[in-house]
Amino acid sequence: MPLDVAYIEERMKYHRVPGCSIAWIEHGRLMDYKQFGTVATGSGQRVKADTRFNACSMSKFLTSVLVMKLVETGQVALDVPVNDWLDSWQLKDGVLSTPSEVTLRQLLRHESGIIDATGSFGELDLTFGRPSMIALLNGDTPYHDGPVHVTGKPGQTFHYSDAGFCVIQLLIEDVMERPFANVIRDELFVPLRMHASGYHFEVESVKFASGHDKHGHSIAPIIPHYPYPAAAGLWTTTEDLSRVVIEMMEAVKGNSRVLSPRMVKDMLSGSSLNPFVGLGVFLDGEQKRRELSSLGWGIGFQSMIVAYPYIGKAIIIMTNAELGVHQMDGLIGDIYRATFN
Repeated sequence: MPLDVAYIEERMKYHRVPGCSIAWIEHGRLMDYKQFGTVATGSGQRVKADTRFNACSMSKFLTSVLVMKLVETGQVALDVPVNDWLDSWQLKDGVLSTPSEVTLRQLLRHESGIIDATGSFGELDLTFGRPSMIALLNGDTPYHDGPVHVTGKPGQTFHYSDAGFCVIQLLIEDVMERPFANVIRDELFVPLRMHASGYHFEVESVKFASGHDKHGHSIAPIIPHYPYPAAAGLWTTTEDLSRVVIEMMEAVKGNSRVLSPRMVKDMLSGSSLNPFVGLGVFLDGEQKRRELSSLGWGIGFQSMIVAYPYIGKAIIIMTNAELGVHQMDGLIGDIYRATFN
């Protein structure tokens, strides 16, 4: 169904969401793409097609697609200990202080046994600046209290972990011998023509949405940012994200420039203990009705991707307000239900 503009605008007003961007995919094609509201309360500056939103943890979805491409080309492997690939730093068992046997597959599924320190991974601290991944993983920054290490049994319990994706970022940088942002630009953004995606918000002539609280008030800093790219640092548009989702749909049919059907099947396969989580995505449904979802939730922003790769249907919603409730209980849930129900 086409996006109902009047309904969305009414729901935005009800939930006090200043700005929103939506992409709707049907039959594996971008069918509708609209923007609503303003980049900041009272600004009068409308959200446009090139307005970038903070993807927050939806960054992990893009990182996971990048990992699968590197697996496809043999540059990394899912089931080899990550320490075999890491040169600049080593992941250790927190109890024995010995090298860990954690794999990329376990990191992508949040089954590595890494548990983030309480209160970690906040927004950019302007007094400290951007951390190096080695400093962050060593516990030498305000972004994680103490060194990152394995405290649980790998391959068992699900523990959502930003630190795990920081390990993935460092691994990619070690293997590819250049910054993560450059790798994903060359391997994913350029091939898919994602011209409005990146990891720095201090870019002149680029329009960024500002963050807001549940009352519609701008937050400080007005444009919050997470300085760990692979885990939560992406700024992008719904149109750019639709290119990745459509590419996965093409991969299912064997037509992708980035992934093979086998790589997508791997991403959409849950573990026996935690069937609801795939490689960098959450899962629901079975076989052709397999659903992947990715959620972004941070200071001032909430977003969601829900996609059905085997039937070519998806919706991508990005907003510049953090409502204090799960996405499905706010504006994003209203739009989702109006689209799919």
